[in-house]
Amino acid sequence: MQVTENRVNQVPNIFLILITIFGSITLFVQPFFSAPDEGTHFGIAYTIFHDGKSNSEFGRYALPVDVANYRNGSFVSKYVVEKGDFKKNKLEFNLSYKKIQYLPQAVGMLIGEMIYPSFGVIMFFGRLINLILYICGMYFAIKKAKTAQWIMAIVALFPISIQQAASLSYDPFFFVAIFLAFSLVTNLSTKKEPLTVKWYAYIVGSVMMLFLAKSSALAMGLYFMTLPMVLFGNNYFTQTIDKIWKLCDKYIKTVILLGILVFLLFLRYEFRDYGGLLKGSQILLNTFTRADIQQNLDSLLTSGIIGNFGWLNYRLPEWLVIIDFIFLTIMAISEKHVDIKKRMIVTGGIIYFLNIILVSLVMYFEWTRGRLKMLDNLFVEGNQGRYYTPFLICLAPIGLILQKYIKIEISESNKKIMYIGFSVFNFIYFIVLTLLYYYTNDGGVNFLPHMGDLIKGIN
Repeated sequence: MQVTENRVNQVPNIFLILITIFGSITLFVQPFFSAPDEGTHFGIAYTIFHDGKSNSEFGRYALPVDVANYRNGSFVSKYVVEKGDFKKNKLEFNLSYKKIQYLPQAVGMLIGEMIYPSFGVIMFFGRLINLILYICGMYFAIKKAKTAQWIMAIVALFPISIQQAASLSYDPFFFVAIFLAFSLVTNLSTKKEPLTVKWYAYIVGSVMMLFLAKSSALAMGLYFMTLPMVLFGNNYFTQTIDKIWKLCDKYIKTVILLGILVFLLFLRYEFRDYGGLLKGSQILLNTFTRADIQQNLDSLLTSGIIGNFGWLNYRLPEWLVIIDFIFLTIMAISEKHVDIKKRMIVTGGIIYFLNIILVSLVMYFEWTRGRLKMLDNLFVEGNQGRYYTPFLICLAPIGLILQKYIKIEISESNKKIMYIGFSVFNFIYFIVLTLLYYYTNDGGVNFLPHMGDLIKGIN
């Protein structure tokens, strides 16, 4: 019992210490406007507390990162010292449900504007509040989870996760919504008695957060369909659902075939005006299986799940990404066993796959064909691995099944050492790459020779 209690306590506490250190460093090192589309996020968040007529005029604040200003050191005067025209904007509350995910950073930006109206100060406080939301939400989710705590802590501390947490993106809200939903489901799946009002409130709150996040987050709702019916009492409805699940277990092959059929019908419907099922399927296959056609498959999608940084300018090398995925798999298989329904484990895999498909469809229709007008494109343009990062925790319970076939026993103390070691190495790599890319004249291409010349000059 003592071992279990120590395990439950140490994982979230270690995460809390590391994310606080890593996030704080990133706040100061990561250049302003350097996270993907951060200028756009700045403009949207700014509209929440300001009147810009239709709010469209605040698009002038959606600046791109100016790498040259960081390489020559002029970024301090441009972003921090130089005041903007923010004080001219009228204060007005313009919050809608579509902007709720921007509310934390908007509050921070308003505080920053009141302190000193420069881009740098406003962005810093917006990022700070966003980071605090991320730290608190992820810590709570990890602490309350009944399984996969190590996996949750690893994913939450991936370099790409840290970059987004310390930015003005809505990703921190998105990540927290996914993690809290998963944590709640791990609790509900292990309960043996009917739910109280408190738990129903948790479910409603979690679903609302998923709704307010990206549309693909709603895939997490499938988890709630797999919950044990004992949670909802013994009545005709719950008895019927139990019978349906028993039939599914009995005729599993038929259920799988029906699932595939439903998926194909879904694709046929989505691509009904764009070439039909076969062409739609080919587009998805080209996107995820043909690196010769979708040349960003390895760099943006695969590496991007763990670390493709800035405006996709620099990233972790493939060898490190592979090692990280291996580490993630080992930790999942060595996770403490918890008895949960097999349907929850299977559903987790479906959710991860479904999220990829839903994101791809949105990017194809709205970005590839809509914004870019690439009407003849036979692959999806614009996908990024970070869209899939938080959903990695849904694959963690699969490790419970693999435990029957692969025996990996790692003590909690060794897991702690491995977790800290991998996280620190990944973070240092991320920070060094950031410093080299943004703060050296040539992007760090001749870093060692320049260091040698500097040392010789000192001598």
